[in-house]
Amino acid sequence: MSDMKDTYPSSYVKTYRRGLDLVRSRYPRFFVHLVLVLLLMISIAAVGAAVPYLLRQTTNLLVEESGEAVVGMIYVFATAYAVGWTLSNMMEWGKNLASSYVMARCDAAVYSSVVRRLFRLPYQAQHRLDTGVVMADVNRAMSSFGLINHAIFWTIAPVVIQLCFVFGILWQVINLTFAAAFILAIVVLFVLTYRIADTTTRIHKNFYQTHTQLSEFLAERLRALYDIKINLAVGYEERTLDQHLRTYVHTVYGTHAKLSGLMGGQVLAVGLVLGGFTLYTVSETLRQRYQVGDFIMITTYVVQLTSPFVMIAAALIDLKKNYVALGDGLRYLDLPTEPKATADTLLDPQQPVFALRAVTLRSDDVTAAMPLNLEIKAGKMYGVRGPSGSGKSTLLRTLLGLEPQAAGEILFHGVSVRRLSPEAILGEVSVVPQAPLIFSGSLRENLLYAHPQPVPDQELLALVDLLDLGRIGGETSGEGVLDRNVGVQGRNLSGGEQQRVAIGRALLRGTRNMILDEPTAALDSVREIQLMQALRARVETLVVVSHREQVLALADEWIDIGPCNAPTLAEQGS
Repeated sequence: MSDMKDTYPSSYVKTYRRGLDLVRSRYPRFFVHLVLVLLLMISIAAVGAAVPYLLRQTTNLLVEESGEAVVGMIYVFATAYAVGWTLSNMMEWGKNLASSYVMARCDAAVYSSVVRRLFRLPYQAQHRLDTGVVMADVNRAMSSFGLINHAIFWTIAPVVIQLCFVFGILWQVINLTFAAAFILAIVVLFVLTYRIADTTTRIHKNFYQTHTQLSEFLAERLRALYDIKINLAVGYEERTLDQHLRTYVHTVYGTHAKLSGLMGGQVLAVGLVLGGFTLYTVSETLRQRYQVGDFIMITTYVVQLTSPFVMIAAALIDLKKNYVALGDGLRYLDLPTEPKATADTLLDPQQPVFALRAVTLRSDDVTAAMPLNLEIKAGKMYGVRGPSGSGKSTLLRTLLGLEPQAAGEILFHGVSVRRLSPEAILGEVSVVPQAPLIFSGSLRENLLYAHPQPVPDQELLALVDLLDLGRIGGETSGEGVLDRNVGVQGRNLSGGEQQRVAIGRALLRGTRNMILDEPTAALDSVREIQLMQALRARVETLVVVSHREQVLALADEWIDIGPCNAPTLAEQGS
């Protein structure tokens, strides 16, 4: 993950444009909806700016000598004031509803794009990802683009627009000098607010790093709860947790202490502007240069436009924070996807399923000592044997194109694996991994995981019977077995049942070739032999990694892999 840091965009404009392109690719009507919400906000700003003016007119008419015509105008302006206030607040709720729709669509677009890229990363890149860090980055990035737009277009822009309306009204009602001074004071407040927000980027980066470390700690420990238990490590982990939480508390408190100091300075500046203009207006009203209605209007505008600056400061701080979060999420899009298969590559079924020519295996930048030369032909079962750590599982991943070999060439039905995508190979080869993942849900859903078309229950039940899965989860009856819940990540199943579900999933794909990595490690010897014999009868070509002698004895040929000697191919009886 360290190489990704270099791709983090240094420009806010660049980050926003990348996010915009991403959102528009999955939310084509984003601009249309953004403009409609912005027009609604302009309307709200216009109505909001008119409300103090209507109050001024009502007040000035009230303090004048009354006449029949004047009384009528008082009721007109008072009614207009009430209607304007009501309409402004109702439109505000409409704005919240419309903006939430746009933001939710933006969130979905960002989340979808990043997660889809993670799905399509090469295996090696996926293997290097830290689950806790990725989850923290993706969850923060999900809402960041929508929140950036909310801050710019739906928090800051309405205040600026309202400021323009207020400037025009003050110019007409008071004079240009007063209007210019009022606007200048507001602009100074805005610049001060921006400078405060500008100093928060590094603060939020440290804040996010602390959150990420906690997420990483929890994700790792949740995967290791059994190991923690059997190693009597609960006390040790609790002490480690306390250390992480002390760092978290210190960082969070320090972050908010710095933000509180900055926000306190900003509030003081707003108070000075508010007090200054209020006292000046009182003074001018007492000298009868302004009417009482002017005083009410000006002080209302002062409160109306200075009060939101606390909110604007928070929006600008969040803006910086969300730029950081968006950049952290977008950097995953800089990782390369799996290579596509070369066009017009035709597999030759007459050629061996796999042919290896002086292949040197590589895993995590460690290469095998000796090259490998062998052919895996259709219609046979091959047993891969060797001590732990010798590269058996690496061989399987290399055959599938998930890991590149350090040297040599691998052919799949006569075509170089380098010219094929892993997807193209996996379309012809089913795989049973050493530690299969069982998803939360029913047995049916797990057997049919990613299956392209429906499978009749009769066929599924025959498979359940073949794999002896009728009594999964400790049930005494096989009734309703397909809809039986397997628990969160298959926790209602034993290790052997999980392996058999994975085998059933692979069998349903119906490919002629199957690769299995320790498929019977959790099975008893009788069930192990029965299952392997059933696989031999149903799958044309099998490549099986195993430490079990009775499984390897079923193979037609063996691939021997040792840490210091060249892998060799041995036939039964040789």
